[in-house]
Amino acid sequence: MRFALRSLARHPGFTAVGALTIALAVAGNTAIFAVLKALVLDPLPFKDPGELVTLDVRSSRGFLISNSIPNYRDWGRSRAFQAVGASAGWGMILTGRDQAQVMNLRAVLGDFFGTLGVQPYQGRVFAPAETEPGAEPAIVLGYQFWRTRLGGDPKIVGQTLALDQRPHVVVGILPEGAGFPSPTVEGYVPMGSIPDLPWEDRGSSFGTRAIARLASGMSPALAQQDLDRITAAVEEREGQAIAHPELRTLTDFYVRDLRRQSWVLMAAVGFVLLIAVANVGSLVLVRGEGRRQEIAVRSALGARRRALLRMLLTESLVLSFLGGTLGLGLAYGAVRVLVPLLPSAIPQLLLARIGVDGGVLLFTLALTTTAGLFFGAIPALRASDLEPAKELREGTRGSSRRQRLRSALVTCEVALAMVLLIGAGLMLRSLQNLRSADKGFDAQGVLTARVGLPGDQYPTKERWRAFFDELLPRARALPGVQAAAVSLLLPLSDRSWEMGILPDNVPFDPTRRESVLYNFVTRDYFQTMGIPLLQGRGFTESDGDGSPPVAIIDETMAAKFWPGQDPIGKRVTWEVEEGSTPGADAAPVYRTVVGVVKNIRHYELANPSRIQVYVPMAQTLRVWGTGVYVVLKTDVAPASLVEPLRRELSGMNPDVPLRAVQPLATYVDGDLAGSRVMSVLLATFGAVALALAGVGIFGLVSYSVAQRSREIGIRMALGADAREVLGWIARLGLGLAGTGVAIGVLAAAGLTRLMRTLLYEVSPLDPLLYAALATLLIAVALLATYLPARRAARTDPATVLKREA
Repeated sequence: MRFALRSLARHPGFTAVGALTIALAVAGNTAIFAVLKALVLDPLPFKDPGELVTLDVRSSRGFLISNSIPNYRDWGRSRAFQAVGASAGWGMILTGRDQAQVMNLRAVLGDFFGTLGVQPYQGRVFAPAETEPGAEPAIVLGYQFWRTRLGGDPKIVGQTLALDQRPHVVVGILPEGAGFPSPTVEGYVPMGSIPDLPWEDRGSSFGTRAIARLASGMSPALAQQDLDRITAAVEEREGQAIAHPELRTLTDFYVRDLRRQSWVLMAAVGFVLLIAVANVGSLVLVRGEGRRQEIAVRSALGARRRALLRMLLTESLVLSFLGGTLGLGLAYGAVRVLVPLLPSAIPQLLLARIGVDGGVLLFTLALTTTAGLFFGAIPALRASDLEPAKELREGTRGSSRRQRLRSALVTCEVALAMVLLIGAGLMLRSLQNLRSADKGFDAQGVLTARVGLPGDQYPTKERWRAFFDELLPRARALPGVQAAAVSLLLPLSDRSWEMGILPDNVPFDPTRRESVLYNFVTRDYFQTMGIPLLQGRGFTESDGDGSPPVAIIDETMAAKFWPGQDPIGKRVTWEVEEGSTPGADAAPVYRTVVGVVKNIRHYELANPSRIQVYVPMAQTLRVWGTGVYVVLKTDVAPASLVEPLRRELSGMNPDVPLRAVQPLATYVDGDLAGSRVMSVLLATFGAVALALAGVGIFGLVSYSVAQRSREIGIRMALGADAREVLGWIARLGLGLAGTGVAIGVLAAAGLTRLMRTLLYEVSPLDPLLYAALATLLIAVALLATYLPARRAARTDPATVLKREA
């Protein structure tokens, strides 16, 4: 070990280049592995997480949507489960504790906490019976909220919190780090304590997520079969089709597309490591050429091959560990930079555990050791396998066999770099296409915020609407505001409200409705959001309470329900008259279609949204307390209007909080974040790979020129001109690059097919992209060949021959 350190210290240039090359590769691999481990490989922080599954519904458009309560109850009776619960995201306004705020809550149903295996830190959690309709208002607090907002009050259990102006008894506190879907959830309330939920409507859902724990010996596949059996029985009993459940593991619910993205990045950074190993291996081979006489002397003096191998491998491992140590330090910084760049859609539960822990350190150790063995093994075997007498007699002239090995390593570097560049190019093209995709709305210069009204202060539709009727003129009067509107939903905000809809040419049957995205808006919403009106008219002041019910639909819905017809004047229904109980005998409320607007991409930019319907806010049939957005179109910076809007709201009612205040463009950027991170990382890895490949070609060509300097001198002394020398060297560099590019293109054609689901309107076999990147790599190869070629062309034959003599 001491000899290895002294040997490396005597060659600081070689040591620095080799260690830095390994450090860059190890840093990238360690950082990406830390993300992969936290997001995909580590088990979820629940009791026996492998037993937990979620139940969703696959809509006719292919989207996963939430459950209705009747479906949840039917599927929850499956013998495949030992426990079942459900929850839905909810917001309630907390007052009486300094400034009013909207709490981020989950409304829970059934054995929710028992299914997850969560035990309270203080107090207790809800029993299943305490979550059913008619339940008393109560709350289980999240640990983080209890510590930060309530100061960790040890006597809080048994006290009450005013939520929506109703006293909720605090019955317990969850432990630190516990919660679903994230520890950041501030509290949990019984679903049965929330009024006016569609308990008996099989076609309505409000974000209810069902969770179940598999029975002993039960697999997800067998559980899915039992759910299908129950669904078939319900359909036979009710005489019509119902939604079909889709069972997923809880890990799949959290990870979603992250698994494929993480493995793609891991493969990409693994390619960088292979390129680095090949590069350092090539350096070690060159250094080995200069040590052949040293090895020959040691062998002649009695050193056995095993001792020589041990000595040479130790040097390679020491060099690798130097690079690995530096790489680990770089990885710490890379992780801290990378985590804030990750998409906000990644659950906080997973983001919070990304870091360089013991498992990541072991991975780095294994990676560094393996790299050292790989780039040191072949050079060590070759250096130790020699004939001392022959080496001492012939000196340091290289063999063609060793030259072929270095050429093969450089060709591999070019091929791997080509694969990485193509992957990065595909992601960048996909990101560009996503940016330019027709969203159906204009996000520039739009400020959005959520406003929640206390239920006891605004208990009726009239008072609730009157508040916004007063707020909108105040908002329009703010400097720089061009238009203002209110809506239930915003595109890309990860919020939705599903309703079952029927056109008037289909007999009314609540059980056979198609899911539609429901949104109420004020009259200036489409102007504020830049959503084009394609047919008919927008909403007007005359579309109020008591006037004929109207609706505006999107172009997708018009084409689906009335293909080739004029939809204006047609009618749709998804509601029943106030006071009616949903069912076959309920009186439907038919709305006349007065306009058609462009379809917007509500859920994600990569996919068109499902059909959407809009109604005037003045014609909604219920009060929507905390789920309302205020939208301002401005000709100034949206951020400059945050405080003026907050002051106007506070002047109207200090108990009404303003939250989720951000430009609409932020939602667009959030949707693009995943593609952006993938593109930036792959582009970075591709650039590193391109640089390493260029260095590899430069090193090999330079070494070849140095090894054949005598031959070059003789040729030029006999009349060969500089162009012939340049041509020989160019053929050497371009031959390596061309072979590597060809292999890389073939490999990329197969491997990039795995990225198909990550791409948007880009073919994995884009010929123009392949040709452009191949040209780029060839250009880098020419540049890497230029310096040694120029030096060789300027060779003085007399000087070379004199030196050789």
